[in-house]
Amino acid sequence: MNLVDLLQQALSIRGITSISVVSGDGEIVEGVSNDNIELGFVGGLIASSLASSQVLAGLLGEGEVTQTMIEYENGPVLLTPLNPEQGYVAVVTLESTQILGRARFQLRKILPDIAQAVTA
Repeated sequence: MNLVDLLQQALSIRGITSISVVSGDGEIVEGVSNDNIELGFVGGLIASSLASSQVLAGLLGEGEVTQTMIEYENGPVLLTPLNPEQGYVAVVTLESTQILGRARFQLRKILPDIAQAVTA
């Protein structure tokens, strides 16, 4: 399955409003959205947000960052490193925190395939 098909599959998870793959330098590799959200703003924010989380994890001695959640007024955003060596990150926007647990559980099944597709 190609990257766009995998992202569409993830987008079909109830409560997910968009999903993008962003490179370590903030470039959007691919993205899909239910709401025609302009995904261009995501790139730069993601690179700096995840870098901050990684520095904090290092300072606290907590190991590698496996996922970061940022809660905004219009819903949470999940940042999940896909391939730490190459710096790719999955960026997922959600409708609300109420579906966070279920969405994270279902994403765990598809994120390895997305990571493989982005590095292929």
